Amino acid sequence: MTTTQTTTTKERQAIEVAKLEAELNALKVDAKKPGNLSPILEKMLVLEKSYRLSADFVATPRLCVAILAVLRQANDWQGICEHVVLLSKRRAQLKQAIGAVVREAMSYIDETPDVKTKTRLIETLNDVSSGKIFVEVEKARLTRILARLHEEAGRINDAASVMQEVAIETYGALSKREKVFFIEEQIRLCMKNDDYVRARILSKKINVRSFDEIKRLEEKEMLKKKKKMEEEGGADAMVMDEDEKKRFEEVEKEEKKEKESAVQHAKGVFAETDPSVPDLPTLRLNYYKLMVQYFEREKDYLEQCRCYKAILECELVKEDKSKYEPAMESCAWLVVLSERDPMQQSLLHETLKDDRLKEMKTYEELLKKFTTYEIIRWDELSETYAEEIAKHFTTTHSNQQKEEETNVASTMKVDVSAGGGDGESTTKLDDLQSRVIEHNLFVVAKYYKRISLSRLSELLCLTVDEAETRLSKSVCSKKVHAKIDRPNAIATFKNVNTTAGANDASETAPDQLLNAWVNNVDSLLAALDKAGNLINKEAMTHKVSLSLEA
Repeated sequence: MTTTQTTTTKERQAIEVAKLEAELNALKVDAKKPGNLSPILEKMLVLEKSYRLSADFVATPRLCVAILAVLRQANDWQGICEHVVLLSKRRAQLKQAIGAVVREAMSYIDETPDVKTKTRLIETLNDVSSGKIFVEVEKARLTRILARLHEEAGRINDAASVMQEVAIETYGALSKREKVFFIEEQIRLCMKNDDYVRARILSKKINVRSFDEIKRLEEKEMLKKKKKMEEEGGADAMVMDEDEKKRFEEVEKEEKKEKESAVQHAKGVFAETDPSVPDLPTLRLNYYKLMVQYFEREKDYLEQCRCYKAILECELVKEDKSKYEPAMESCAWLVVLSERDPMQQSLLHETLKDDRLKEMKTYEELLKKFTTYEIIRWDELSETYAEEIAKHFTTTHSNQQKEEETNVASTMKVDVSAGGGDGESTTKLDDLQSRVIEHNLFVVAKYYKRISLSRLSELLCLTVDEAETRLSKSVCSKKVHAKIDRPNAIATFKNVNTTAGANDASETAPDQLLNAWVNNVDSLLAALDKAGNLINKEAMTHKVSLSLEA
């Protein structure tokens, strides 16, 4: 009996909807006649009021959409904007009706006759959807469209301000891929507006692991879709191969395990991703390109190198020789330009082991020079790599910005405005020379215990005063351990072993020695505590009283 009643109710609703659709179509036809627009709109607004007050969430949205359609066929763009506001602010207006109005009006954006009308319509829809969680997807997309209009008109500051108003990470209905794209657009516009501080803050909202997570989710949805179509059959049926069937079984096991777990996490319902959003590999590549641009301004060579290493692993670059070769060149130069530290050494050896570098003999030889404990002559290096240095170190800022849009690896420009922490304006060529001198100092420290400053200056290709200054800076930064006897003009190097044990012949660094002593004391106290617990345990087992006699 209940099933019969439900079927009857659905049939009755379908009949009522069909009658309403026929009535609305008739009204649209009548509205085309001259002078009938205003009476028809008044009649439709009266109908909308009756359905709205009766809380009919099926008929009310249809009436609202029909009102906008009548105005659209009359090309009354001002009336569309006015009625969008009017319908959204009417008393006891339904959420479904407001959502339908916003979506219908959004479909008219590309049909607007000029930019001014388009901007006004978008701003009107933005105001209507602001603060309403049930149209947050439309709000985010409208914001992107408005920002693009400002950017095309040259109003970069306005475009960046519009994008910054939206905290996209709080929008639960948007898909993760669309959120990542929105944040990337925010970063790009901030950097275009020279707001690099805000760009860095926004970049931290994207976790690089989220790209892999999005990929897994999209693969899972695709497998479910294929499975469903395979079961339904038909002309559009998609047959799953063996690998896809195995993967689908793994997905089912994971979902079953989640359901059986003690804690079950709610799964959000996401809107369909906007077709204008790039695919995941493109988003990943764009993110790292933006980070390269940011760290280039900050003159952080090591972070730039890490970004290029990630670019080399992107799907769009990994197997394309025309794309990975420029990225590999930039990666090689940047790791050489980075100051020497454990991370830099790790990246240097990792880059050298890359099979793709073996095809580029020039850069392979360059990295080998910095991994071998041999003196590098600056004059010989600058002459041997003169062509590559001219190619990578003399690109102007304006040319670089153009290359950034078309080339995966934009490479390195001389940015004399971006100084280091001491405010000095240096070029990449000066930094390269500094890295060569730094390498040579490590080589000298490895093979010499005592050396005259005159001989040191010869090895470093510097004057005596410059060699002493460079050595002093390396000692102050704790990269090299040495003492300078200035009256005798002799430098004495110390072989400091940061990993040596207590019985090692080489001298141990003071901080390492202190840490080793603290670890020994901790080990001794832990042993004493454990011994005390075992003694008490034995005493309780054998019922022996432990008493201290005076």
